[in-house]
Order: sequence, then C-alpha cells, then structure tokens
Amino acid sequence: MQYVLIGTALYAPDPMSTVPRLTPLQQKVAREIVALVRREDRPAGHHLSKLALAKAIGTSHNPVEAALAHLARIGIARHEKDRGYFLAHDARQLGAVAAKLMPADDPLQRRILDLRLDRRLAETVSETELMRRLGATRSAVHKALVRIQQEGWIERRAGHGWAFLPLIDSVEAYEDNYEMRRIVEPAGILSPKFAPVAAEFETLRQQQAFMADGGYLTMTAAEWVDLNALFHETLSRWSGNHLLHQTIRHVNRLRKLIEHRVVAGAPALRARQAAEHLAILEAIEHGDRRKAAALLEEHLIRARRDKARPTHFTARKP
Repeated sequence: MQYVLIGTALYAPDPMSTVPRLTPLQQKVAREIVALVRREDRPAGHHLSKLALAKAIGTSHNPVEAALAHLARIGIARHEKDRGYFLAHDARQLGAVAAKLMPADDPLQRRILDLRLDRRLAETVSETELMRRLGATRSAVHKALVRIQQEGWIERRAGHGWAFLPLIDSVEAYEDNYEMRRIVEPAGILSPKFAPVAAEFETLRQQQAFMADGGYLTMTAAEWVDLNALFHETLSRWSGNHLLHQTIRHVNRLRKLIEHRVVAGAPALRARQAAEHLAILEAIEHGDRRKAAALLEEHLIRARRDKARPTHFTARKP
C-alpha cells in the first residue's frame, strides 16, 4: 500500500482502489494544481473548478479531469457527486506532497549541468566525450542534449559537437544578471505602456502575502524559485514591451539552473524578498510608479549582494 505524507500524518488511499498510470501531461497538470493551490494558500474545502484550473494552467479539460481524479485517489482532493472536486487539506499541509510530485530531474541532464557549472566541461563538447564521462549510451546522451537545446543553454555546432551558450555559472555572471535586471526591470514599470492586470495583481498580492506570512517555511526551494520568477515576469509583461518581457523570461530560465544552489536553506531571505515584493505592489496600487521602480531597483541590488557569493559557484568534487 502506498502512503502519502500530508503535514505530519500519513494518509493511506483505499487499498481496493486501482491507480491508473498518468501520462506525462497528466502528471504535469497534477503538479501544477498542487503548486497553484499552495501559491494561493487555499484552505481545505476550496472548490477545484476544472474550467478555472484549465485556464490557469493553459491546458484542456481532459488532463485536468484526470489529474483531479488522481489527486482524489491519493487524498489531496475529494470528489462530491454533482458538485465536483474540493481540496481535502489546507494548502500549507501539502509541502511533502508538493516535494513528492516535483518532477525528478533528468539524471543525465542534471549531471551535464553540474559538470558545466563546476567547470569540468569545456565550452564545446562531443557526444563521444559525454558518453565516456557519463557512462551512458549515445542515444541517451543525444536525447539529453536535445532537451538541453530546447531549454536554450546549448546549441549544435555546424560541424560536429555541441557548444554551451553563456550560463549564469560564476559570481561575475550572476552579478551581470542582476545588473542587467537592475537597469531593465524598473524601466519596465516606468514605461508609458505599463498596465497592471487587476486579476493578476490580486493573485500576486495573495501569493506574496502568503509567503511573507510564514508560507516560506512550508514551501520547497523549487516552489519559491518559481514564485519569485512569476512575480518578476508578470511585472515585465505589464510593461507592454514584449522584448523586455522575453528577456526577463530567458534570464529566469538561466537563473533556475543555479538558483537551487542559492536559495536552498535560506528561509530568512525568502521572507524578506516577499515583503519587498509586497511593498512594490503597494506602490503600484497607489499609482506611484516612480516609487515602485525605485523599490524594485533597491530590491535587486540587495538580492545581488545577498545571493552572488563565491560558495554558490565553487566547483564540487566529482
């Protein structure tokens, strides 16, 4: 029998029930449903509307139905006939479940990333070399490289082999990331086209208030990285400048490759940053975009000071 940890208690699903195998898409939707209710700090009994979830996640009705049925089977949700699905536990109790539902890193992809971050792979690399270093087949290595190419941090060379694109893989690169964002992100708030979306604004405020009010203690590092990225990407989208928004999205994808080393075990940092996010939102709400831009610049300067440390980029032993 498979037990699921919820809070400090173990929940045992019905031993007579069968658990169909979810497709990768259905697994992803199940993870995103749990992440969504945790970001929004939903209480037990919250209605899990299939239509609203499909819209929020950006998928169709069918995978949401399958994901909700799965969450009901493992005790995260409950189903009521003719009424639909409801959250069975407060979102704050689902930390262990969220960690369990997180996708396991592709082992080859993670090893390639760690080798590169630890400066044990050159700027260009061949599949043959990776096969030798990783003890993997050519097919497995090639598939991992194609996935990395899709994520945007490696490209196939014209002749043969692969070339790594610039990563945030050193203190200098991490500082460059923050310096670029210090210049660009506040400018987005001051853009004449800057226009907050009311529903998104309220969602951001709820999420950051939850974090500042102790939510940071129950969220995984991955959840916090995603929530932080969502805040900055949303503000950049409100700028009305599509190039600015795409730039911030790309930088966030690169940041996520190293942030697991930076924010793990730093709850005080998460709490302070959530409070700073709330202050920025408050200034925007009051129509004081100059203050909001100044607060955002200060926020990025502090983050650069606190997070760009040599220990995060020190090469580890093989």
